Amino acid sequence: MNLDILYADDSGNTGTDYDNVQQPLFSLAGVIVETKKWFEIDKFILTRKNEIIPEFPGYEIHATEIFNGKKNKMKGYDFRKNSLKANLSLLEQLVDVIVEIKLPILMFAVIKRNLKSYCQKKYFMGIKIDPYFIAFSYLSLSFNYFLKNKERKGMIFLDEQMALVDGIEDLLERLRLRKSYDSDICIDCIIERALFVESSKSNFIQIADVCNFYINRYHSMKLGVIPSEIKKDHIEKMYRRIEPLIIKPIANPEE
Repeated sequence: MNLDILYADDSGNTGTDYDNVQQPLFSLAGVIVETKKWFEIDKFILTRKNEIIPEFPGYEIHATEIFNGKKNKMKGYDFRKNSLKANLSLLEQLVDVIVEIKLPILMFAVIKRNLKSYCQKKYFMGIKIDPYFIAFSYLSLSFNYFLKNKERKGMIFLDEQMALVDGIEDLLERLRLRKSYDSDICIDCIIERALFVESSKSNFIQIADVCNFYINRYHSMKLGVIPSEIKKDHIEKMYRRIEPLIIKPIANPEE
């Protein structure tokens, strides 16, 4: 059976800390890969990664670390030695890879202050909802809708979130069962539970990381998180490059 796989990564994850001024937005985004093209695309990504960053063959891409020029002693890389211009150039080349492979992108973002307002009105803050669960539910429904239109089946792979595993699996199970006379919400094209993989072992999770980095930073700028001018221009430029690959969100599932 030829399956589609959604590889998703999160950004802006502060749990139920809704008031984090530097991260006002939580986003979950992923790329969709046809299994019949998996080996070909995976090999292409690995080859291009090693051409772009030859000093660190097999480097696990974390867009934030390159963007901010960070060092990781445990993994042996150091992007502090590069100028900002050089690091942004590396990221531009990684975005080139995303544009070349043309994988569809699914995303959903949660504005944390809106979620806080909802919890205040609904539960008087007695219950706080992790934005991850909202975004995962919506992303699952969008992926299911994508699969149904293609008359295909699919699976979801997520970057490791061990603290949330039980909640995510429970959500997917509930979405599979939910279908009543007044709602068409039901996950019926996604097989298995959500699977969790280490980002270091998946080129596709790493590509999702880059996509989500720009999605999150671009929409965070609209919420007032404005970086330096050179970084702002870079974020806008890279977001515009991947934007044509982002699938238009489905309507409100309840509607």
